[in-house]
Amino acid sequence: MDSVGLPFSCAAPVVAIDGPVASGKSSVGKAAAQILGLRFLDTGIMYRAVTWLALHSGVAATDTGAVAELAAACRMELAQSDNTDAAIMVDGKPLGTELMSADVDENVSAVSAVRAVRVELVRQQRGIASSGAMVMAGRDIGSVVLPNADLKLYIDAAPEERARRRHAQILLVDPGIQYDRVLADTLRRDGLDMERADSPLVAAADAVIIRTDDMDFEQTVSAVVSAIQSVAFDDCDTVRSG
Repeated sequence: MDSVGLPFSCAAPVVAIDGPVASGKSSVGKAAAQILGLRFLDTGIMYRAVTWLALHSGVAATDTGAVAELAAACRMELAQSDNTDAAIMVDGKPLGTELMSADVDENVSAVSAVRAVRVELVRQQRGIASSGAMVMAGRDIGSVVLPNADLKLYIDAAPEERARRRHAQILLVDPGIQYDRVLADTLRRDGLDMERADSPLVAAADAVIIRTDDMDFEQTVSAVVSAIQSVAFDDCDTVRSG
């Protein structure tokens, strides 16, 4: 792993970024990782991929057994760097913008709540992280997936602001989407994510909280990069996956 630009005492920092839907954790985490020369994984994309597979296989998101079988049967890996349209590779197939549709939005929390799905995807996430330095973003990275990460960040913003950002994003693939629908779905998903029995969304006790309500994208990226750069990693030769 090339550590140029990384002011760390080793070349394998593992950074966990958590936060609610549309908090900016994924886009900001990806940008920060690119600046620092680190690999990046948005774990939410993996749950979206399972949801997309279910919807396109005629499997209801509420059919926990069938959804769990889909998750167990597929192999996910980081998208190849030369495929800029892909968010994740699933069984060698690149998936990207199709994972951001309103239908996936409305069903992903139900899929994410299936314990067997979470167990399988956490296993795959730890496997991806085991190969070295990276930034991993999601809703349970610091608390469950990589509880011993070298740095934990929790990015947050008010639901209304997050819905505004999400609405602008969905408009790219669904021009008819209304803001009120996105806000209602944001609040619904917050409730599902925070109240689920298995791996609920929480800020890890040792996480650095970054609120982005009054920050633009560049400012948020700068804050995340600074947070990563401010930490001296004494012993991160191996990934700490708990």
